[in-house]
Amino acid sequence: MKTRPLTIIGVSLLVFGLANVFRYIPISIIFISQPFPFEHLQNVIPTESGTHFEVGYLPIDEAINDPYWLFWSLTLYVGIGIVTFVIWKNTKSVPDDFVSK
Repeated sequence: MKTRPLTIIGVSLLVFGLANVFRYIPISIIFISQPFPFEHLQNVIPTESGTHFEVGYLPIDEAINDPYWLFWSLTLYVGIGIVTFVIWKNTKSVPDDFVSK
């Protein structure tokens, strides 16, 4: 199988990207109208009923100082692209005898 190394690379990139997406979910439960992933913890306030967290949002210009989010999101997209290409390539090369009509 010629696409085996490509499959391993694609799945690895996809898993790395998805792991980072799931890592950010607890701090960004709702992705709508939030400047994801430019959140940061501003303050922790202890109260009688527990702890209250204040989350602030960094401006988009701060992305240049922390490019890790760009790296993992691009690896996620590249992983999706490679896995899609490998699936397309493998389905394209299936002989007509195995395709049900």
